[in-house]
Amino acid sequence: MKDTEKITIGITSPGYVVTDFMTSILDVARSQKQLGQFISLQGSGVISRLRNQIVATFLEKTTDDWLLQIDTDQRFTVDHFKKLVAAADKDKRPIVSGVVHGGWDVGELYLEPVPCIFKMGSDNGLYAIHDYEEDSVIEVDAAGTGAIIIHRSVFERFVKEADKVHQGDKWGFYQDMPLHKEWVGEDLLWCIRAKSFGYKLYAHTGVQMEHQRKMWIGQKQHKDFERFRRKRLQSEEQINGDNN
Repeated sequence: MKDTEKITIGITSPGYVVTDFMTSILDVARSQKQLGQFISLQGSGVISRLRNQIVATFLEKTTDDWLLQIDTDQRFTVDHFKKLVAAADKDKRPIVSGVVHGGWDVGELYLEPVPCIFKMGSDNGLYAIHDYEEDSVIEVDAAGTGAIIIHRSVFERFVKEADKVHQGDKWGFYQDMPLHKEWVGEDLLWCIRAKSFGYKLYAHTGVQMEHQRKMWIGQKQHKDFERFRRKRLQSEEQINGDNN
């Protein structure tokens, strides 16, 4: 990204945010000269509606080059900001995500930390990438929108391709719906559509953000859970071997 390019930060919230998030945003705002506008919308209910309003406001009310969307239940640092900016490029990498860890209920005492970066399988399903090169920019097929920087031209393409009758220039970005008998969130469907327009998506594995679920979930918890799962699998194999 060129030093002259400007970045808008867009956030959605129910009207309040966790303190760690706001502190980290203030740190970024104080130190980064590339920041342009700040868009904050609050509401409840369908998150895709707020995301669409953020993008529409970005396109209509600013002239900034990039929109950085950050969810408010995360820790986002100055270092995260610098790495995303360094990786982003209008022509080569117009879409770059960080790595947010979701918490999946697998019937255990704790939620399972899962990196919200995905590759598409042979069955066209999206599968989380658990093994990746550390602190690198990797190509993905989809990513969560917990922290993702996108060039203006990508959203302008969405406007061009939107259903003019039903979507117009405001509602053609994010939508969630059933797909292949599974409910797919607005972030993953946005990625699928971006790829259909010919864009490649990337994730910076050095941008590891903790995500507040029932507890703070991040890369450390993911690695701990992986060790636990591996040990449990070994124990089950040993028990099965003894029984045989």
